[in-house]
Amino acid sequence: MKEEERPAQRLYHGKRIEVHFDKSRCNHVAECLRRLPNVFDLTRRPWILPDAADVDELARTIEACPTGALHYRRLDGGPQEAAPDRNTLRIMPHGPAYLHGELIIVDGEGHELFRDTRMGVCRCGKSAHPPHCDGRHLYEGFRNRPEKQHDAESLQQTPPAGPLRVTVRPGGSVRVEGAVEIQDRSGEALARRDRVSICACGRTKASPWCDGSHRDTAPEE
Repeated sequence: MKEEERPAQRLYHGKRIEVHFDKSRCNHVAECLRRLPNVFDLTRRPWILPDAADVDELARTIEACPTGALHYRRLDGGPQEAAPDRNTLRIMPHGPAYLHGELIIVDGEGHELFRDTRMGVCRCGKSAHPPHCDGRHLYEGFRNRPEKQHDAESLQQTPPAGPLRVTVRPGGSVRVEGAVEIQDRSGEALARRDRVSICACGRTKASPWCDGSHRDTAPEE
């Protein structure tokens, strides 16, 4: 096994699987460290050993990374990661919003940037790698706990599926178009929507949604 380095990204080769790590998207949730410490160990170099665990268990662990910092490619003919059956948007108090689905990320002009299944959206406006959450909220004192707003009627609708178009506007909002289930941090379903705009500047009064505060000329103290 060898480690191949690229700007902000690393590729770890195993016999049956290769693991991709994008440091710019990691916000230190540490699911990988808790689930498979024999594979993921920050005190060691290389810190990822793809052959140190069952390949199916390793794939499941990587898919539990909510930010998309970790991905894999099976080399043994096993199944590659697929989009989930249900699109979800999980809002973390004082932290990011996690998208899980068939994601098509575009810029404000509609140009496609990339596609993915998992993404951590920065809500504090301090990330060095927007729109991705990189954990900066942990050091910036970001305090923003969205109120639970249950919408029982919308939850009776068909479970949301299909592509989600995610429009990124630097310094403004992240707009999600397509059927999505909004969840609290525990995964409890709160509502289902076809379109939402997530605040990405950290100054909204309607957390977690954009209320246009990013248009203010001076940030709040």
